[in-house]
Amino acid sequence: MHVLAIDGGGTKTIATISTCHGQIMALAETGKSNPTSMSFEHFTETITELINDLKRQQPQEFQHITKCHAGLSGVTENNNEKITYALLTSLLPKDCQLSLSNDGMNALYAGTLGQPGIVQISGTGAITLSIDASGRIERTAGWGYIFDDEGSGYDIGIRTLKVVFKAFDKRGPETLLTAAVLEYFRLHSVPEIIEVVYGEGHPRDTISPLSKVAIECAKRGDGEANTIIDQVCHVFYQSIDACYKKNPFADKQVKVVLAGGVFNELELFTKKLIAIDKKNSNQYDFVGAYSLPVGGAALAALNLPYNEAKLFIDQYDASMKKFLTN
Repeated sequence: MHVLAIDGGGTKTIATISTCHGQIMALAETGKSNPTSMSFEHFTETITELINDLKRQQPQEFQHITKCHAGLSGVTENNNEKITYALLTSLLPKDCQLSLSNDGMNALYAGTLGQPGIVQISGTGAITLSIDASGRIERTAGWGYIFDDEGSGYDIGIRTLKVVFKAFDKRGPETLLTAAVLEYFRLHSVPEIIEVVYGEGHPRDTISPLSKVAIECAKRGDGEANTIIDQVCHVFYQSIDACYKKNPFADKQVKVVLAGGVFNELELFTKKLIAIDKKNSNQYDFVGAYSLPVGGAALAALNLPYNEAKLFIDQYDASMKKFLTN
C-alpha cells in the first residue's frame, strides 16, 4: 500500500508517493494550483503535469497507490471540489481512495499529527481553520487581501508602510522601520517608495515581503514594529477564538498550529499569543508545525492513531531530507 500526498497553494504545489511507513519514493513540485485564481485549463494542466511527473519517476509503485489526499487552496469553494475530484480520479489508479480538503488541513495535521485542533496560517494571505474530533471543519478570515487577510504578510507590510510614511510626515514617532524599508527596496528616500509600490509588479507581491522587515525590527526592539506585531497577534487571537467557538472542542486546552512564512520567527509570536491567552481563556497551546504540510496531507490520507502517526512522520521527514539531498 502506497500513499499519494498533495499540498497546493497560491505559490507552489508539492506531491509525494510514500509507503505506509513513511518512506518517500517520489517527489514532484510545480507552480500554484488554486482553482479559484487560475483557469480550469491551467489548473488541469498543472495537476496533470504533477501526477505524470510522479508516474514517470516510479511507474511500478504508482500503480500501488491505494490512498490519496489532496489539500489545495480554493478547492472547497464554488464547484471546485467536484471538478478536482473528477480530475484526480481520472489520473489515479482505479481503486485509490481519494479525499480532498483546503490546504489548511495539511498545515493543521502537520502540527497535530492528524489530531483535532486549530491552525492559524499566515503567509502572503491568512486564514484560520479548525477540525474537531468528528471531523467537522470550520474556518474564519481569509476572505482576500482587498478587504481581509488581516495578519497576513501583506497586512503586516501595509501596516509597516503606514508607520514609515507617518514617521516621514512627523505624524508618528521615528522608527527603525524607515531605514530598514529603504534598505530593503534599495532606495534613498521615503517618497521613492511610491514608485516601487505602484510599479510593474502586483502591489501584494511587492508589499508582503515587508513583513520580514517588520519582524526583524521588532526583534531589535523597535517600538513601532513591536506594536505592529502586537496588533496582528490580537487579530490572530480573535480569529482563533472565533473558529474555536464555531467548532467547540471537548479538551480543556486546544492545540493551535502556527503555520506559514510569517511564523518563521515562531518564538516572537508564541510569546505574545500566550500572553494574550493568559488574559483571556488560557485554553490554547500554541505550537509550530511538526512536519511540512505535504506530510500533513499524507496523514490526512492515512488517518492513523497518534502514536502510529508520530512514527510515520518521523520516517517521512527523515526520508524527505535524504530525498532532497540526493
